[in-house]
Amino acid sequence: MVNENHTFGAYYKYDRTPSGETKGDYLTDMFENGILTEHSASDIWQDESIKKHIFNAYYNGKVGQLGIDLNIDGLFDDTKTPGRTTEQTTLVGAAPVDRTIENNTDNANNFWASKLIFSYPILKGNLSLGGEYSYNHRTDAYTFLASDYVPVKATDTEINEKSAAGFVEYGRQFGKVFAQAGLRYEHLTNDYFNFGQREDEVCRNYGDWFPTATLSAPIGKMQLSLSYRRDIQRPAYANLTSSTIYVNRYTYQSGNPYLQPTYTHSLVLNASYKWANLSLNYARNKDVVTMSTEPFPGSEDPLVSLVRPINSADDYNQFTVNLSASPSFQFSIFNSQLNWHPMWYAFAIFQNYKSPTADGSILTLTRPYFTFVWQNDIELPKDFRLHAAAQWANKGDYNNNRITSNRFNAELGIQRDFNLRRLGQLTLDVRCVDIFNTNKTDAIIYGIRELSVSNPARRTFLIDLVWKFNEARSKYRGSGAGEKQKARM
Repeated sequence: MVNENHTFGAYYKYDRTPSGETKGDYLTDMFENGILTEHSASDIWQDESIKKHIFNAYYNGKVGQLGIDLNIDGLFDDTKTPGRTTEQTTLVGAAPVDRTIENNTDNANNFWASKLIFSYPILKGNLSLGGEYSYNHRTDAYTFLASDYVPVKATDTEINEKSAAGFVEYGRQFGKVFAQAGLRYEHLTNDYFNFGQREDEVCRNYGDWFPTATLSAPIGKMQLSLSYRRDIQRPAYANLTSSTIYVNRYTYQSGNPYLQPTYTHSLVLNASYKWANLSLNYARNKDVVTMSTEPFPGSEDPLVSLVRPINSADDYNQFTVNLSASPSFQFSIFNSQLNWHPMWYAFAIFQNYKSPTADGSILTLTRPYFTFVWQNDIELPKDFRLHAAAQWANKGDYNNNRITSNRFNAELGIQRDFNLRRLGQLTLDVRCVDIFNTNKTDAIIYGIRELSVSNPARRTFLIDLVWKFNEARSKYRGSGAGEKQKARM
């Protein structure tokens, strides 16, 4: 900090994940006319190591009444993911046949972004305008070694993406009513290469306008706000890969470099009163990214499927309701004062998503999906805290997924803080998640082929130990640049 009108700073962060191992089983039974003809079991192993460098520098200043906010960000990461699938297939009445697939995925990002915002008071309001620029060079290489033929190809893709945006926003108070309107223009250029060859059909060069508007005002003791915005969500980089991964002899999974961004028009009404909040959100969605199961291209076996992300064929409506309440209570038991912090949360989603089905018809998924949550945190004597929570969700539809079973999850835990004086504070957290072993998921993913998914309940015990030392309130004022682009990584 130079003085109260001029501050600047920078930080650098290094993240290292030496190993993140994942193991799983994939079981498949094949029936013909109700009779079991084949059983296969795949043992899947994967490891992931990550190196990540993160950088931010900022300047906040004021020259007269002109405010200046400048941020420069960098993110450089490298992820290596070796994996292995060992599959044993047994035809009824025949000896088992083994197959092994070893694969390796390497991806890296070289990302820079900058954002500059000017603000100035005008006509009893505040005007903000600025620009944002980002550049990312991403590489994604996939190699494999198979003990038997599989219809998979090695890939070595490269994406050079540039994004530039300009925006303006004006807000003003009119008595008790606050009004704000803004407009943002974004232009993106995406160059896509595979083994050094540019693939023009999947390269992108387009621009879009994104307006926003907000009105807010108090009504008695209640605060209301109504907002509209048009927004964009670009595909995650992992979904744009052209590599195909072997799951078992009947299932392959891939990315989709042809994915389009998702566009949303949303209208949101928020109401808050003391410790209660209500949010109503209507959205019109276009090109939403969903998972699809379809025949494997070029395969002579009609049973072989490819699972990959696609864009929804039709625009559709989605209406969500969020209701939450989080009061606080104090009471005494055995001459000890306790603080109880409950939180009730209800979520509902309604939609009219249209999906193709295996028989060629179009199914409109309209079943409402509800979730109810009750959380409790109780502050006990001697720096103990008790945590108890329950969550219930019903059968319902979300995008092209139909949840076919109710879910219930209960968890219980206790925390204890230990004051280490100059060495800081140690916090021990012990809890059990899904106490009754009822948090299972059963669903159907609709598409040209229908995929039934079953994720069994798993009672889990967790122990978490956190050591905090040298804590101080940060005076860092950097707000970052290119946040949406980072999230895609």
